[in-house]
Amino acid sequence: MRKKLTNTVIAKLAVPEGKQSVKLFDTDVGGLGVRKMASGVATFIYEMRPKGVGAMKQVKIGRCSDMSVDQARVRARELALDYTSPDFLQTEAARGQTPTFGEAVRLYDQLALSNKSATYREKTMGTLRRYAERPLGTLKVTDVQRQHVAAIVTPLMRDGKDATAQMVWEAVSNVLTWAVKFGHRNDNPLIRLKPDFRKVARDRVLAMEEVAAVWKAVDALSELHRAAVRLLILLPFRKTEFLSCRWTELGGDWLSIPPERTKNSDATSLFLSSFAVAQLPTRRNDSDLIFTTDGKVPTRLGSKIQTKLRTIADIPQWQFHDFRRSFSTHMHEAVIEGMADQHFVIEACLNHRDGTRQGVAGVYNRAQYRAQKQTVLQAWSDLVEAAVARG
Repeated sequence: MRKKLTNTVIAKLAVPEGKQSVKLFDTDVGGLGVRKMASGVATFIYEMRPKGVGAMKQVKIGRCSDMSVDQARVRARELALDYTSPDFLQTEAARGQTPTFGEAVRLYDQLALSNKSATYREKTMGTLRRYAERPLGTLKVTDVQRQHVAAIVTPLMRDGKDATAQMVWEAVSNVLTWAVKFGHRNDNPLIRLKPDFRKVARDRVLAMEEVAAVWKAVDALSELHRAAVRLLILLPFRKTEFLSCRWTELGGDWLSIPPERTKNSDATSLFLSSFAVAQLPTRRNDSDLIFTTDGKVPTRLGSKIQTKLRTIADIPQWQFHDFRRSFSTHMHEAVIEGMADQHFVIEACLNHRDGTRQGVAGVYNRAQYRAQKQTVLQAWSDLVEAAVARG
């Protein structure tokens, strides 16, 4: 039962005939309740099932005769903070009963992935939810063996999706390693004797005629996806980082991504030419996300869209990531007058940590490259625009 707790409500609370006690929970503060005994003694209690922990926790706060409802609410709020702290969750995870694989995934997300970058966390959890939680979710984490995971990745490998299969294997392996550390199992059977995942050569560079063909094929997509793909061609961001961009990160002609969303934890920003600005989507709602349909989560550029573009453009075997490599290759081949550090400027556009420029020198050079980055990105934009016009 739930009702706003007051002294009057507690006084009138009656224990049903034949029962030893009755509980009534507050509508103002979740988890706060009163347990009244048949003898008439009433006690404030706090109940909560912490995220990822199976057992319900109950704490006696104090007798109703010794404290006010407001005092009980203050204490309940303090307990709520205690029960959601990482230290509490970690201790309970170590003590608790053996979780299912699905429960282990949620604990792994809460206790391990919370310290990783948002991009890595989203990618890992997305892989686990899509491929592993349904077939493995109800198994005890101690019962998950190589053959269970092999049954997931084998069909992917048959379809030539070795990169995806490897991501699934490694994501499940990380969960099992976490389970070993917390005493839920003795070993991780996925570490040894991994499948022979075929390495796809990541050296595909699109010719400018192919870039133009993909650009025109994008006409078949929705406005939002059309804008996303064309801007991904013009701005060599990493796809996942780019699709999470916000309108507030667009300042004038520059789009910036903060360090917490980048692969290497280095902030990055790229210049938008007038041609690039023209590709921005219409802002349709109050969401700060640039690329979103529901205003809550970033849109995706998945395999269905990529396959559709491959078919329309009649260009097989390319990935969205190839746009970055194509930008790098074509701009290294171009001669930009008066630019002595062209290679390093291109690397800065890609947000690579170039091995020859680290430490203080690296920070200094990244800061100095803004004008040069604008020159390179304008040149790339002009190259793409000319190719599209020719095609």
